[in-house]
Amino acid sequence: MLNKNFLNLKALWLGNDKKARKKFIRKLLRKRNLKGLNEVFKRLNCLRRWTSVTSDSRYNELNKQALNSVIAYMLASYAQDKGYTIKWELFPKIALYRSFQKTYVNYDTKEHTIEEICALKNIPMSEFDAAVKEFIEESTNKEFSDFITDGILGSFEMTIYKAATKIATLVELQEISHLIIKDSEIYTRKLLEILESIEEFKHVPGVTEFSDMNGNYFKLFSEISKLRNQNRWAVQPYSIDCSVLGHLFETAIYAYLIGMEYFEDNERLAAKMFFIGIFHDIAERWTNDIPSPIKNKIKGFRDAINEYEQIVLEKNVYSQVPEFMAKAIRTVMIEDACNAFLHKFMKGADYLSADAECWRQYDAGSRDTYFFTSAIMGFQMHLWKKDYILPKHCQKLHKYYFRYARKSIRWSIAHCAISYIINYAFSG
Repeated sequence: MLNKNFLNLKALWLGNDKKARKKFIRKLLRKRNLKGLNEVFKRLNCLRRWTSVTSDSRYNELNKQALNSVIAYMLASYAQDKGYTIKWELFPKIALYRSFQKTYVNYDTKEHTIEEICALKNIPMSEFDAAVKEFIEESTNKEFSDFITDGILGSFEMTIYKAATKIATLVELQEISHLIIKDSEIYTRKLLEILESIEEFKHVPGVTEFSDMNGNYFKLFSEISKLRNQNRWAVQPYSIDCSVLGHLFETAIYAYLIGMEYFEDNERLAAKMFFIGIFHDIAERWTNDIPSPIKNKIKGFRDAINEYEQIVLEKNVYSQVPEFMAKAIRTVMIEDACNAFLHKFMKGADYLSADAECWRQYDAGSRDTYFFTSAIMGFQMHLWKKDYILPKHCQKLHKYYFRYARKSIRWSIAHCAISYIINYAFSG
């Protein structure tokens, strides 16, 4: 049950009271809330899947949420083409809700297992929804918790997202099948479990077509899923894996928050920015992650890459799906002319995700100065030159990453100096 203060505040935000809208955004984007989200991303990146089969860190919940969101967008577009009304603004909230649910309540336990356990003591599943909301509030604040849970439970959009998670799980099973194919009984059991769970969502338009393992949609999802194999910061000694696929989800959430702050009267546009973030690097499935220093160093190379990316997207994405779906995907590509005005905001989200990845390296014990001097400090330079846009409240998170990284490096230098002095003093 949402409190009256929240409903009144939201009503003012959706109305014409500009001062109230700013107050609402300020409550949503407090530093505590942003740090709470950062913790969720860290947990998603650490939380591994398929642990009964593999300990491969590529199969983690951050990557899974990215793939879920890709499929959810395409399922929703399919349903919209069939005449269904879609509330697009709910999807970023659902993605956030599912992220908290996975990292604070469900972990890697299957949902049907939780349901079977609860059935033994007649525990209603609504208790778990209440627990998720409590954990969100504890990690952020009541306004944030109320906002992202408002209207999502029981919605058609939540059904679409859940259906997308089942299809994404099927994609992952096909990827890891080589690990369990020797035990055909285990593979068959897991396959039947997933197919049975998908049956519950066959009433959702597109589910039958998307779950056809021989169809073009499924093949496209499998290609995008391979972005989990591409590690960012590939030539640096890193402590925590950061994949291109996981980067898509993190960028999407930050883009959504930036949109919520800057375009404070347009939640629908903020939701579109979320999906632009989800799709912004899918061309790297065919080009790999070419570092920005090289793109900028060789004259004309960046433009050539952009042109090449359009060629591979045409060949591997747009031409592989019906025209209406190709059009839907184009509308959330940052390269599309209609999204040109969002470019600086999306780069801000892109770099904020890179900040978070660097923070995770320092948090895990790395003291490589590259993550600070090149990545985080490089972003700061772009912000000073106004190449990219990061609104006031979202800048709090960048400043947090900046200070944490700088402190980590200073402590490392001081530690080395003290160790040298001690060793020198006792060596004689």
